[in-house]
Amino acid sequence: MIVMAARRVSVRWWAVPILLLFSVGAFAAGSSTAAYTTVPISPTAAAGNDDAGGEVTVELPPPDLPTSNEQGYTFDLDVSLNANLDAVDTEAAVYELRREAVNIKRAQELADRLQIGAQASDRGDGTFEVNGDGQLFVSNELIQYFSSAAVGDGSLPDDEQAVAFGRDWLRTSGLLPPDLGDGRVVSRVEETKRVIVLFGPAEPEDVLAAYPSIAVTVGPEGIVIEASLRWASVVRIDVYQLMPSRQAWQLIESGQAYVEAELSSAGLEPGADIKGRATFSDVSIAYSTSGPPGGKQYLQPVYVFEGKLKMDDVDGSYVVRAYVPALNNSGAPVGLSGLPGVA
Repeated sequence: MIVMAARRVSVRWWAVPILLLFSVGAFAAGSSTAAYTTVPISPTAAAGNDDAGGEVTVELPPPDLPTSNEQGYTFDLDVSLNANLDAVDTEAAVYELRREAVNIKRAQELADRLQIGAQASDRGDGTFEVNGDGQLFVSNELIQYFSSAAVGDGSLPDDEQAVAFGRDWLRTSGLLPPDLGDGRVVSRVEETKRVIVLFGPAEPEDVLAAYPSIAVTVGPEGIVIEASLRWASVVRIDVYQLMPSRQAWQLIESGQAYVEAELSSAGLEPGADIKGRATFSDVSIAYSTSGPPGGKQYLQPVYVFEGKLKMDDVDGSYVVRAYVPALNNSGAPVGLSGLPGVA
């Protein structure tokens, strides 16, 4: 069944954030990639407890979504939907992120594997540093490595080779997680001879946040120049009923959604008031983190509505997405018994 919006509503998003995509350069340098906040319209949902098959659970924190709109755009859009809402999943898994505690012994083991040739020092607050033939920083939240090797003038590996070099380096360094997913090249700079490979978890695949992820910077001949690991084990804890997709669409119609529009090529001035028509033709489920950094954190589902934006005074069409937290307000998970292979 193809669903077309019965009415077209002009929605004005004042200071609604454009989604800030993961900045590989900032991540590789160890700085925060985006400021996160809780979503004010988030439905309440329940998280799995130690007895995953039980019906009594605690509430999940609302999902985190980026809140940066550096260009200061506002949107005055007519929105319509042309998508098969009946094909959208009605339930989805929720995952807990579990981090391995680190200590100076673990930092020293990593430094020895990386052949840094120096002793680890305790910097306090659970952070450790090693400076020698390269540099290593280790904490519960981040492992960061900088090679001291000179970057040559040789040819950069192609994408497939760069991914293979990155994965092999993680394996030989003892940093390869068992649940690591496929890698992809997200940046290639010939001038500085660098290819950045990004790895995410094997499950779930579509994660909006930059955590958990691993970025490996590969140079000529496959040498690893830098690596940044913001990782946690991803453990599926339960399956949850989702907010009906029609209800999610109603939130977009009323302006209660986070909007991302790829407008870098449109030549707009900062602070522009963008007027036009957004037609959403695809609905999918992605994942966002929830919970405070350093505390108990989860990956929970988010609706992603994708389509095309045509502006009144600008030629062409542009990709637009709207994000709505997907968990239903039922407070009752489906339970692990609904998962394949679980009795």
